[in-house]
Amino acid sequence: MKKLIVVLVLFVGLQMSAQDQTNWLTDNEIALKQSETQNKPVLAFVTNHQKSEASALLKEAFFNSNGFNKIASKVVLLKIDISNQQTNSARLGIHYTKQTSAPGLALVDKNGKTIGEPLTLIDSENITAFLSFLNEKL
Repeated sequence: MKKLIVVLVLFVGLQMSAQDQTNWLTDNEIALKQSETQNKPVLAFVTNHQKSEASALLKEAFFNSNGFNKIASKVVLLKIDISNQQTNSARLGIHYTKQTSAPGLALVDKNGKTIGEPLTLIDSENITAFLSFLNEKL
């Protein structure tokens, strides 16, 4: 019985993890096409997958917030990995956030142009301001 419960818990955990991953696109062209067909802007999340205070705060205060949950369905979610600075993804992340480091967030229109100022200085006040900006635009 214990084994069955463990298997069920693992299965549910994997399903939730897989579901979370499917919400984020990693191809900019697909995200822009979806943006156009769905008439939604793109929320680009620029990351290098490094653990830092900024990434932890962004996860806690932005991605785990009710504010993000409310706007997530109103945008096309795009995750851009800039770990390798020699890739097109890195150049795209730099273009959207106007910085060479991560993390950062930017609202992007269907033509790939940044709307407003990206969130690059990650602190509680700026996250709150960026959520307010997103609510105004959406």
